[in-house]
Amino acid sequence: MKDASAAVLISQHADSPGTPKRSTAAIAVLALAAFAVFLLFPGSIAEKTHAALHGLCAQRPSHSIRLGEEVLPFDARMTGIYIGAAATLLWLAAAHRLRATQYPSSSVLIALAAFVLLMAGDGVDGFLLELGLPFLYPPSNGMRIATGLLAGVALGVALGHLFAVSLWANGEHRRRIVERPRELLAPLAAGGAVCALACTGWSILYAPVAMGLLAAATGVFWVLAIVVLALVTGRGWSYFAAAELGTITGIALVAAVTAIALLAALRFAAEQHFGVPKFT
Repeated sequence: MKDASAAVLISQHADSPGTPKRSTAAIAVLALAAFAVFLLFPGSIAEKTHAALHGLCAQRPSHSIRLGEEVLPFDARMTGIYIGAAATLLWLAAAHRLRATQYPSSSVLIALAAFVLLMAGDGVDGFLLELGLPFLYPPSNGMRIATGLLAGVALGVALGHLFAVSLWANGEHRRRIVERPRELLAPLAAGGAVCALACTGWSILYAPVAMGLLAAATGVFWVLAIVVLALVTGRGWSYFAAAELGTITGIALVAAVTAIALLAALRFAAEQHFGVPKFT
């Protein structure tokens, strides 16, 4: 009887023809409109991306990567983190893993924990140098972006799993979101390729990399906003098909952009009115 009831319930939520396309089109139009407004706003790409992401990163020039004469809007470590998280979420979506509700395997969890610890260790090493204490190796932006990428992959898996366990009424309860450590090679390779481009120093890549970082940050906040909105509105564990997410994903996109803008505004206000120093 339970199986029969579930089948009836799922059939009642089956997609109507054209609904997925309409939902996808609406989100695409909303995203393109936001992108167009951003491009038309006065200022260079460097100025606008730095301002937009000002609330998410210390933006220390000494810890940041240059492409040509411009510094990226995230420092090296945060660049790696957001590239890694975005690459992982895109891979999970492409591999149809965002319905898998089982925790990653023990070996995957160990690998992800090691990724985070490596980034933490690199940060501690740099901090020891700044304090004039013994350190393991000279800090570099190359190590910062590499260890940030590793931690970003761990963040992406965590967000993907949170998405899966929070939204679906018919999630894949017998499938792990990541089965084996070698599966992580896909997002690591994709994210590593982008990080490598960011480290070339080629000025021609500044605009696409800077805009990509803005998109990556928005995507991470977007996924988190979808989960939070679903839970606080009582819609958690109630969705059967991706087409049903049209409304909440649209609202979540607006919420994500608003949150990023608000954090930037708060930091600018703190620097202007309370004398909070800028990092160097």
